[in-house]
Amino acid sequence: MKVLHFSITPLAGMPVRLVQALRRHTGVDARLVDLKRFGLYDHDLVLSESPQEALDLAWDADVIHLHNYLDYDSKAFGRIDFRALAQAGKRVVRQFHSAPSLVAEVMGITPEKLLAQDIPCLAIAQYPERLYPKAMIVPNFVPETEDAYLPSSKTPRWDIFYSPTKDFSAWADRWSTKGMPEATAVIEAVGRRTRAATRIVTGLPLAQALEEKRASRIVVDDLVTGSYHLTGLEGLAQGKCVLSYLDERSLMLLRRFSGSDTHPFVNVRLEDAGEVLEHLVAQPELTRELGVQGRRWLAEYWPEERMIRHYERVYELLLEDPRLVARQPELSLESRSKYFLFHTLPDLIYRSRASAWTNPA
Repeated sequence: MKVLHFSITPLAGMPVRLVQALRRHTGVDARLVDLKRFGLYDHDLVLSESPQEALDLAWDADVIHLHNYLDYDSKAFGRIDFRALAQAGKRVVRQFHSAPSLVAEVMGITPEKLLAQDIPCLAIAQYPERLYPKAMIVPNFVPETEDAYLPSSKTPRWDIFYSPTKDFSAWADRWSTKGMPEATAVIEAVGRRTRAATRIVTGLPLAQALEEKRASRIVVDDLVTGSYHLTGLEGLAQGKCVLSYLDERSLMLLRRFSGSDTHPFVNVRLEDAGEVLEHLVAQPELTRELGVQGRRWLAEYWPEERMIRHYERVYELLLEDPRLVARQPELSLESRSKYFLFHTLPDLIYRSRASAWTNPA
C-alpha cells in the first residue's frame, strides 16, 4: 500500500513522525510532501525542491493523507489536484491537529463550512477530537526507542523545562494556548523562591528542544486547557516528571487507547502549579521516580509500534469503504449527557477559572 501525506505547516513535526513510524513498523510505503522547508523538524520531500517527484508519487499512491488545512480544492501544491486524484480513485483522508476555528481561519472559510466538508477525517486523541464529531479518533505518539527520546544518565542541567509554541494568554483562547505568560510567571517565581534552574524556550528546532528537555528534571506541558501535547509525550519518553492538566475527556481517551486504568502525568492546573513545582524541585528523588514510572507507562501502554497500527487500520478501512472511517461509536458525543460531560462542562469550568484568575475576589 502506498500512502502520500501532504502538509503546509510542520504541526509540531507529527506528519513526518507518522511517516517515519509507518515505514519502521508497517508494510505501508509512506511518504510526506511538505510545502516548504520549515527548518524545525525532519523532512521527506519538499515541494519546491522535488515538484515532479511529488506529482508522480501522488498519481502512484493508493491513499492521499491530508493534514489540517488541506481539502479537495486546496491549490497550495501547484499541479497536484487533490479533487482530480479522488475522482481518479485515490482514497483521501484528512487529519485534524487543531481546533476548527483555527483551521477555518487559515483556510479562509467558516468553521461551519469546514465541519460540513465531506472528506473522511481523523482527529488526534487530545483536545481536537471533541470538536470534530464525525472524525475517527487516532493517537499522537513519539518514537520512544530513538536515541533522542531515551532517558539520559547525565546529571540534569535544568530543574524545570517549558516550551510553549504560542504567546497567547491562558484566558485569551480556549484551545490555541498553553498559557505562556501565566505559566512562565509561575515557573520564574518558583525559580526565584527555590533557586531552581529553569529553561523556557520557544521556536527551537526539534533536535535542540529534545536535547534541552533531556537535560531537565521536570517538564511542564499544558496546565490550562485540559489536554496534553507532544512535548509531554516527549518528556515521558525521556523519563521526566511531566506536569499537565488533563480533564475528564482527555483522561478517558488515555484509558481507551492505552488499555490502562492509570496515566503517567502529574495532573495539575495552572492555579496550583506553583506549590506543586516547589514541592517537586525540593525532592529530586521523587521526580526521578515519577519520571521512571512515566517512561515505563509510555513504553508499555503507548509505544510507537502499537500506536501506529491505528493509522494502518485507517488505510485498510479506506480501501475497503471510506464510510468506515468515522467516529468510533463508544467515543461518540452525540448523546446529550456525554456532550455535556465531555464538551460543555470542561468549557464551563475553563470559563470559571478564567473569571477567577482575571477577576480575583
